[in-house]
Amino acid sequence: MGIGPGGLDYLTRRAERAIRGCDIVVGYRLYLELIIPLIEDKHYLEFPMGAELERAQESVRLAQEGKRVALVTGGDPGIYGMAEPVYRALGEMDEDAAAAVNLEVIPGVTAATASAALIGTPLIQDFAVISLSDRFVPWEVIEKRLRNTLEADLAVVIYEPASRHRPSHMMKAWRIISEYRKADGPVAIVRDATRPDETATLSTVGGMMELPYDMKTTVIIGNSASYLDRGLFLTPREHPDVAQG
Repeated sequence: MGIGPGGLDYLTRRAERAIRGCDIVVGYRLYLELIIPLIEDKHYLEFPMGAELERAQESVRLAQEGKRVALVTGGDPGIYGMAEPVYRALGEMDEDAAAAVNLEVIPGVTAATASAALIGTPLIQDFAVISLSDRFVPWEVIEKRLRNTLEADLAVVIYEPASRHRPSHMMKAWRIISEYRKADGPVAIVRDATRPDETATLSTVGGMMELPYDMKTTVIIGNSASYLDRGLFLTPREHPDVAQG
């Protein structure tokens, strides 16, 4: 299940009911910390970052024992989340055994929409979400996707722009962004959306690299019609060609 961007107010009612009604909660340590008020009286299993398949396999094993398991993931489980490892774990099993596992995927609020809500209407038209993490996707593929998205004039939401293992990825991405967007094109850098340390900073393509980035940062790049006005990042609902026609 997706627990949303972090703030408990953004956890869906369905997810909360599932957590309260489960026997055991499984998840990455950071995600469990975000929902501690809901699981203090629960048995829970912490897993390190990078152990996604192991988390999924253990959750499936517990479910086979008859346990009601809540496998939690940040944001939405189908967007860089735990849904795929769970289906992979089930796919490794005998078909009848897999079918006996009662699985429900509970969606959650993703960082893209949580961040956009803080700053205006940057995603009111078409947009794409791209992660700069090359843990599962080669950088050459990430670069191609970023170029194609920018060339198509979509707004772009960037997840995982930097980490201590890949500090230069955001600089590489910025060079590509600068080829397709004007220097005064609007950019938003949001960190820890909906959490106590939340920050949302508006900048431009030309000035965005003066700001810090890490795994908790979400970056929003506007399309060619986006603009900054009175402290807001706005994209018109109507495409300029339609408005002029």
